[in-house]
Amino acid sequence: MKMSNFDYTPELYDLQVNWQQRLSKEKEFFEKIFAQKKVSSMLDIGCGTGRHAEFFSDYVDSVTAIDPSREMINYAKERVIRSGKIKLMEGGFENLDTLVRQQFDLIVCLGNTLPILGNRRNVKLALKNTRKKLAAGGLAIFQFLNFEPKIMEKNRFYAPKILSKDDKKYIFIKHFEFGKINTRADFLITQLSSDDKIENFFVHTSYFCTLRKNLFLKMATNSGFKKIELLGTGGLGEFNKNTDISLYALMHN
Repeated sequence: MKMSNFDYTPELYDLQVNWQQRLSKEKEFFEKIFAQKKVSSMLDIGCGTGRHAEFFSDYVDSVTAIDPSREMINYAKERVIRSGKIKLMEGGFENLDTLVRQQFDLIVCLGNTLPILGNRRNVKLALKNTRKKLAAGGLAIFQFLNFEPKIMEKNRFYAPKILSKDDKKYIFIKHFEFGKINTRADFLITQLSSDDKIENFFVHTSYFCTLRKNLFLKMATNSGFKKIELLGTGGLGEFNKNTDISLYALMHN
């Protein structure tokens, strides 16, 4: 058994997300943003394997996509990115000031990249560094789980996903354990052979900063954002903390 803090290989990370389905669901939300805002340049923080960056390149002149994992960046370069509009870089919130000099019309940070920073100090720093990189009138979008206790308890276990790759089957299960300060996220992966015998079992554990609605709004306001809108799952309606499993925070500079 392997224990680590979100040490997915890029291949397993990419496999466990149905990218065609996810991008199809998010398309309306992002197309509305691009239609409303005159976005020429954008920054994707925590870009992972680059699927979103490639999607965004259809709408803007340039995309800078960064991730702290060299493995993720290399995977994106080799297997995902086709557009010449995208610049891939290794790095994260902690060295954002030195990594990119310019400011951007739009900055996105998706898929729990913000809470996975682990503690409130890191989240505060990330929000401040993000705002510094926004152009006047720019927009930052953060997407992460709804950390309300009732929602976390209701969705402690996600339905298993069974996927195949290279004559192997993988069963992915996600489990969350709510905590007032940190929420534990366990990513359980069972690897099966072609005849369905168990070959390996991995547990990848992360500790998320528990970003409940009011805490996040206080942090974002203190970071200098002028206006903050919270939208619910899919980004198409107002966020309801009692029903939505995740949220999109639209933060105006």
